[in-house]
Amino acid sequence: MKARQVEGLGAGLELREAARLIVAVRAAELFDLAPPAVERGDPVALHDLRIAAKRLRYVLEIAGSCLPEVAREAERRARGLQDLIGEIHDHDVLLERIDAQGEPERGMRRLRERVASRRAALYGEFRAQWRAIEASELRGRIVAATGYSPDEAAIGA
Repeated sequence: MKARQVEGLGAGLELREAARLIVAVRAAELFDLAPPAVERGDPVALHDLRIAAKRLRYVLEIAGSCLPEVAREAERRARGLQDLIGEIHDHDVLLERIDAQGEPERGMRRLRERVASRRAALYGEFRAQWRAIEASELRGRIVAATGYSPDEAAIGA
């Protein structure tokens, strides 16, 4: 997944304002990619969301001091998403490899059931984690801290 372009960056922009703009764009990207991942658990949608969480986390690690109101929490939540979705991805890859073996023997069928069950549990944890993010109103607090609405941050999508 290609990252959204951050429109409006330039040499004349102060560091604090540039950081706020970049965080706004990366946060908008994350929140816009969430619905298909949360609703369907599609591996591609989850992967895209994981990459978006990673991008937001990294920019917050570098420029979080420019947004003291929300940076620490947003970084922590992005890291949590990134880690959990990574675990789900590991299970998706393992399931693909098991399925590629053709008609599985009894032991492989049992292994597949265990992996699929654990993947389902992890996906349930992910959905709960996302609901907690929504309940915390993090998106609105990021908008307030950056000064950019989701529409303004979506430019370059």
